[in-house]
Amino acid sequence: MQHPAHVPWVGCISFQGMTRLRFDMPDRSCIFTGLALPVQDDSSTAFSKRGCMHIKSKRAVIAEALEDWRSRGLLDPVTAQRLQDDLEQGKVHYSFNAFIITAGIICLCFAAMTFVAANWEEMDRLLRLALVMAALWAAWGAALWAGLRGLHWWHEGLMLLGCGMFGAGIMLVSQIYHIQANAADAVWLWGLGSLLAAVLARGTMTLALTIGLFALWHVMQIDIAARAHDLNLVYLVWWLAGAGLAWWQRNRLAGHLSVLALCLWLLSALATVQSPHAAALMLLAATVSVMSGLLASFSGRRFLHGFEAPILAYAALVLGACAFYLTLSHGAHDRPMPGDDMAHGTLWSVLALLAAPSVVLALLARVRAWTLAYDLAACAGLGIILLLAHVMPRIPLLSEALLLAPFIWITRMGWRLDQRSLRAIGMAGFILALLVVYDKTVGSLIGTSGFYLGAGLILLSGAWVATRLGLKGKGGS
Repeated sequence: MQHPAHVPWVGCISFQGMTRLRFDMPDRSCIFTGLALPVQDDSSTAFSKRGCMHIKSKRAVIAEALEDWRSRGLLDPVTAQRLQDDLEQGKVHYSFNAFIITAGIICLCFAAMTFVAANWEEMDRLLRLALVMAALWAAWGAALWAGLRGLHWWHEGLMLLGCGMFGAGIMLVSQIYHIQANAADAVWLWGLGSLLAAVLARGTMTLALTIGLFALWHVMQIDIAARAHDLNLVYLVWWLAGAGLAWWQRNRLAGHLSVLALCLWLLSALATVQSPHAAALMLLAATVSVMSGLLASFSGRRFLHGFEAPILAYAALVLGACAFYLTLSHGAHDRPMPGDDMAHGTLWSVLALLAAPSVVLALLARVRAWTLAYDLAACAGLGIILLLAHVMPRIPLLSEALLLAPFIWITRMGWRLDQRSLRAIGMAGFILALLVVYDKTVGSLIGTSGFYLGAGLILLSGAWVATRLGLKGKGGS
């Protein structure tokens, strides 16, 4: 296959399996989720000018880029068609028709549950049970038929309907036989059945339902009235089952739901443990190590099948939440002071153990010259500084200044990795941190003014140094 002289190719042309299409461009380029779009000059087409602000899906961006290059003669028609066919091959896209199917199935599930909850006395109980069981098996039979016919979204929706009928059946049996059990146990049993269906049928919607049901089971067991509550560690077993299935099936929807469910568990643990300050420190240390692991995966093999970027964004949100909590709470009520008792030493040991992977990965990146060695070192250094600032005795204005640091680093990392979500999180967090400092922490207007003055001068000084280094680098090249 001949390639046009305008675009030297260094990568492969397959879009499947999270493979990247890369171009070795001597001029400027604009990166779209792993795809480099050539920009020849400032008077190029409107597509190139507005490309960096695209809010469409990756598939739509790539398709428009292929059409743009073909129309400008950068790609011959045969090559453009082959790339377009590869982009479309094996992909099942969520359409409006799929949304209608999903919405209709959800309505049927709610209809079955409200029918059971109504406890309609005019219909015999056994007849009601037979009706629900018949609907359950009819849904699974129809799902099998739709799968054999290649009707993907009907197959997915009917499997979801089957799981919904299973939940309605559990409710009906409990109602008929007056089983006085905890409602959370019924939700757990429903989730277990849905998990089995997700394993056997490999359904996207069934796995999403499974993750949601186990998260609901965890929430239903939280005693809001109690200040301290035992951690629901058993939930992590079922969470790992759902997350493992999402990884095995390369299911991005289930992956997002798994991360959100884990964040929910972490936040609920932070809100119900006896020492929230210590728990927030442990969560911060663990989050820094997780972010280091994701950056290490970015540098080499994509162990998460390209899902590192979304998880990194979620981890950045957790890191920011921990930083806000530690700064606003000040930890005066439960912060262990040096020389107190064994609890202080235990906390140090746990924090060191949780943060150790971040340091190890930073050193390993330095030795093996990974592409993101700088970011790994910055991640480990920032984590250590934040932990020390919130464990050691409080220094005025230090925690407030360090509240800005994570969001500046997240924004910088977003530009280095070309991840728009990280940039948005970093900039939004920085603005919110400025407002929090103004409202809560400094205490006087003159102190606030001095804080902002110092922060502004430091940031502008760093920007000026970076500008000078950039000009020298361009002159040298």
